[in-house]
Amino acid sequence: MRVGPRLLSLLSLGLAVAACGDDEVTTTATTTGGEVETTAGPTDATEGETTAGETTGTGLCEADAHCDDGNACTKDRCSADGSCRVEAVLSNECRPQIDVSYPPRAATIVGEPGVPVVTVTGTVTSGAGSVEKLLINDKEVKIDADGGFTYDHVAAPGGNTLDLVAEDIVGAKRRRVQSYLWSSEYRKPEVIGEQMVPDGLAFYLSQDALDDGDGGEPADDIATVLGIALANFDIAAVLDPNTPLTNSAGFDVYLTDMAFGSTRVGLEARDGGLFITATLEEIVGDLYFDCTNIGCELLGGDGTGGLSVVELSVSAETEIYVDAQGQVQVTAMNAMTNLKQDDVDIWSNNGWTNFLISIIEPFILGGVVSDISAALNEQIDTQLGPALAGALNTLEVNALFDLPSLGGGETIPVNLVTEFASADFHDGDAPPDPSPPQSGEIHQRGAGYFSKDATPYDNEGVPGRVGCGSTDELVALPRTAEVELGLADDMINQVLYGAWRGGLLEFEVPPELAGDGATVIVNEFNASGMLAPTASDCKTPGMLLAHIGDLRFDGDLVVFDKPMTFTAYTSLLVRLEIAADGSSVSVGIPEVLELRTELTANEDDMIDAEEFIAGQIEDVVADTIVEALGGGGLGGIELPQIDLSAQLGLPPNTASLTLTAEGVVRSPGTTVIEAHFQ
Repeated sequence: MRVGPRLLSLLSLGLAVAACGDDEVTTTATTTGGEVETTAGPTDATEGETTAGETTGTGLCEADAHCDDGNACTKDRCSADGSCRVEAVLSNECRPQIDVSYPPRAATIVGEPGVPVVTVTGTVTSGAGSVEKLLINDKEVKIDADGGFTYDHVAAPGGNTLDLVAEDIVGAKRRRVQSYLWSSEYRKPEVIGEQMVPDGLAFYLSQDALDDGDGGEPADDIATVLGIALANFDIAAVLDPNTPLTNSAGFDVYLTDMAFGSTRVGLEARDGGLFITATLEEIVGDLYFDCTNIGCELLGGDGTGGLSVVELSVSAETEIYVDAQGQVQVTAMNAMTNLKQDDVDIWSNNGWTNFLISIIEPFILGGVVSDISAALNEQIDTQLGPALAGALNTLEVNALFDLPSLGGGETIPVNLVTEFASADFHDGDAPPDPSPPQSGEIHQRGAGYFSKDATPYDNEGVPGRVGCGSTDELVALPRTAEVELGLADDMINQVLYGAWRGGLLEFEVPPELAGDGATVIVNEFNASGMLAPTASDCKTPGMLLAHIGDLRFDGDLVVFDKPMTFTAYTSLLVRLEIAADGSSVSVGIPEVLELRTELTANEDDMIDAEEFIAGQIEDVVADTIVEALGGGGLGGIELPQIDLSAQLGLPPNTASLTLTAEGVVRSPGTTVIEAHFQ
């Protein structure tokens, strides 16, 4: 990153020529004050011979004409001591010209999968003579006799920069910097719901996030929240205290009341969904033995008793999938009652009714327990299943990014819109082999949509990462944390593209940023980004960088009291930082890593000032971007909160889970926020 003022370096170019006048001569050269002093002597003529326009046998020039080398791009003069002094002419006409035929500036190239090579073609010329050297990205490139060149540039999905430097026979140099985007696949999000990244975002839910086996408060897994719903199970609705369970030996047996001590919901990942178990613990009920004839009156009359069940549960398999409307659905099937007969106890409080216990036990097991099981199964179908679907559907991430304008003024809104694409649950055992851990994943497609179209440029859109050029792109999750949110680089680029379309890189450079006011006076200074910022880790595995290519500057300045107009192009690399704090995830640019600038002054007498102004531009770019977009300046998202309170008819935040971030790690093509429920 460039910081601080830059010093103007006024460089004079010198030339040692090989002729004085029209002679073939040998020379000795001494550079003085930017000039080249030569001493000429004939090499072909015999001693004492002279020809028209030549010097005499001493080899010294007598007039400027004797030093003329016939090159309009040099200034040749004869000095008082008889030596030729030659200077290079510093002008746009005389210095090298670099013409790139392909790719055009700010191109969006649709490449062939697995063949990320762009053939760069063009010509280099110079008014001063032949171009002796051409470097492209610091590699020397062969120049044909007519000035043509060809160079195969290995591209990476996303942004790529070409930095060309030509040097001619007199030592004059010229630089051209231009960029292009490359991918075999582009998306152009303009209408909400269209051109979404197929796998843009994903949640990983470990078995502990689903159910850590501890149903205590406060809730820290999805099963515990569902247990809050089951706690409202109305077991009294199962019984009819006015209808006897059975009639035997003159006694009508009634179950008059029933309650339970606690509930528990269990979730266990299986291939394709979850096993869900609804459990009632410590069930107790009151029995009333109503004597209806004289025979039972003789035994002792009415009596009381009770029943208890240590644990009764119903388990069901669930299939979890995403429907055509982009919603997570949970379907329960294959319900099964789980009851140990030893867990059931029935008793009488009166000795004369003890004989009824063995009689009524089948009615308890076949009637009451069956009714409770049916009610629990219905609870799974009508409450727990939909509540589970509701919990998973709250993981949809939608956000409004409100980005600052680099030139001040109105902010730039970009809508991040997602919808569910697929659900993937596994039991941790083969198949598949190898199997993911026992867990579930919910994947979402998504895109970023601009609200206003402010950029004057049109191109192919957002380049896909495409597995760094060779494969389909999928969100890669480490599956090591309790909860993981994977955000694909392609999704980040959707937001950056929306910001670019909204005018992020269209701004007027504030005069105070261009110089100190004494050195540089700004008449007009405008910036226009020809390419959208594009993030990628393909060139820097483990580090997410963003490329900003062909940021064009058009300036009308006064530099050191001289007018200067120019066009410049800057391409740069910045570091993208995705940070997590609590339930918030932010995106920012904390650092500019590399800047490359091409600047052409329209006035020949201001060519010497190009390096100085290019440095000022790079300072402006670096300072403006970091100041406006650092520290989360690109916006962010809030981690979703699971709150089933309203769905379950409970007070707000009664049945809720909050996601809290623990850290951020990188996987290929994916930023992963590690988190846990609390």
